[in-house]
Amino acid sequence: MIITTAYKSTDFNRLCEISDRCYTGDERPPRETMKDMVEVCDVFLAKSGLGCIEVGEMESNSCEFDKIIGFVLVRTLGNPYIWSIAVDKRVQGRGVGGNLLREIVKKYTLQKELAITLHVHEDNPAQKLYFDYGFRVQDVVKDYYAPKNGLYMVRAL
Repeated sequence: MIITTAYKSTDFNRLCEISDRCYTGDERPPRETMKDMVEVCDVFLAKSGLGCIEVGEMESNSCEFDKIIGFVLVRTLGNPYIWSIAVDKRVQGRGVGGNLLREIVKKYTLQKELAITLHVHEDNPAQKLYFDYGFRVQDVVKDYYAPKNGLYMVRAL
């Protein structure tokens, strides 16, 4: 797997495809919102590479080289804020999200940022991943994902 920040406009549809598979309802940003987000964020891409992860249909044994399998959008006004993180459902649980988070922590540590922040749905299983990478709950935001609460998490650098 390769983690890169070499986002190209031709990657946009793939990001939307992954986002649409990962998020539903109000949590799924419309294409226009995704376009706005990509324009103001640092974009980190996880791509299949040498020793790549199979991302074809589950019954297929093929391996698509250099295909985007996950992404993170980080807004950088103030402390870096993880606006969106999504991994192709067909490869979730294989370390893609963790590798993306590791690169984000490394980049913003080198830039001497103080912290990285995010919001997560109170019953989103991704909380474990965030805890594993040093994020801690700083606040519970009532109705952030109305009618559900959100957790405001911070990772000190």
